[in-house]
Amino acid sequence: MVERFLLFLWNSPTLTTWGSFAARALSMLVLPLALRRLDVAETGLWNVLLFIVSLQTAIDLGFTPTFSRLIALAKGHNDEQRIVRLYNTMRRIYTWLSLAAFILLLSAGTYYLQPFIAALRDPQDGRTAWAIVLLVSLVYLQGNRYKAFLEGLNYVPALRRWEILTGLGTALTNLAVLLAEGGVLGLIATNQFWVLVSVWRNRQLAHHLGSAYTRQRLPFDQALFSEVWQIAWRSGLGVLFAFGTAQISVLVFARMMPVATSASFTTGMRLLQIITDFSLAPFYSKLPRLASLFAAKDLGVLMGVARQGMQRSYWAYVLPWMGAGIAGRQALEFIGSNVQFPEPLLWALLGMGGLLQRHGAMHLHLFTISNQIVWHIVSTITGGIFITAALILAPYAGILAQPLATIISCLLFYNAYCAGLSYRFWQLQFWPFERDVFLPPLLIALIYTAYTVLIT
Repeated sequence: MVERFLLFLWNSPTLTTWGSFAARALSMLVLPLALRRLDVAETGLWNVLLFIVSLQTAIDLGFTPTFSRLIALAKGHNDEQRIVRLYNTMRRIYTWLSLAAFILLLSAGTYYLQPFIAALRDPQDGRTAWAIVLLVSLVYLQGNRYKAFLEGLNYVPALRRWEILTGLGTALTNLAVLLAEGGVLGLIATNQFWVLVSVWRNRQLAHHLGSAYTRQRLPFDQALFSEVWQIAWRSGLGVLFAFGTAQISVLVFARMMPVATSASFTTGMRLLQIITDFSLAPFYSKLPRLASLFAAKDLGVLMGVARQGMQRSYWAYVLPWMGAGIAGRQALEFIGSNVQFPEPLLWALLGMGGLLQRHGAMHLHLFTISNQIVWHIVSTITGGIFITAALILAPYAGILAQPLATIISCLLFYNAYCAGLSYRFWQLQFWPFERDVFLPPLLIALIYTAYTVLIT
């Protein structure tokens, strides 16, 4: 009985998704110790290196989700030969992609990081850390093909289980480095080591679970590449504007500021990302079930599950964000942090922008269950508004231009458009649906933000 229960937990998509989010949230344990052990310059470099690493999602150009969907479709039609063709096409594309990304990072990234590395007591540590990131990026981007392949064959629980283990490994080894008085070089080295482990793990899983497709070698298929590219560029454009724009804006603003201010800003963004990752679980863990309910046409239960997941996700975001805003400065002083918590107004605006993004994103995902994909259009328009607003506001508002541009892009387009798609498809009305779901956390967030503006 106990073995069956443990096996159920190990194979449960919902619980493994939750576990994956929780493992990533363990970085909350690493961050306070890092702020105490690293000096301001080291913290700034550590933060921007991790933001650069996260940009690899945008550099992927949309190929990973595209291949995943195409492989899933081929598997649904039992077209094994097409899966073999797709896998062999992936091998060539990801080789080109990783080399192009390496050249881009080597040139633009090295130039961007110069002031952060120069500010270190030992700049050689910074140069070595950047070299490690560069080399691992080659492996990571090539390894994305294994992730796309496994997701397409619906081995998601297996991926999530190993993400939990590697997430735990990353957090524990980072803590060990800090306890041993290691610096930014040790943190980056251990982080990138687990990236390599993740790629190796996915490769082993792909060759074990999908051996029927990976053993065959075929020449490059130009026709299939053209077909994939027609889909991928739309996804890639969406990711670039939705995710890449936000990450790049953080890096741009971080380089414009003094070292201490930059470290404070990027630390705040890291903390907000941790809160965001944790808040995703109540809704995103329900997406497989929502898709199943849609296929079964059980729309009443589907909407109940969606409402509950959204409501919990909002509160899982708002309460930690407000708590950090109220007690964050004192908490960092208590632990002896070398980096200050972001200014109250900056933190409030960053959090409000994140809450609006959560609202639009969850409605977009709810609409996407219908298998209608429009997020590349949504992201392109939203990103265009963000860039325009940030450029206009930056000379007047400084660092506040970043969250203000996020809020403006959400209010002018993102939220209304995404929610409108969801309302129309599911035949919902704003007040009955949002009254108990989004409006209560939004009201609390507005009160907190207004109070912060008044006292600042």
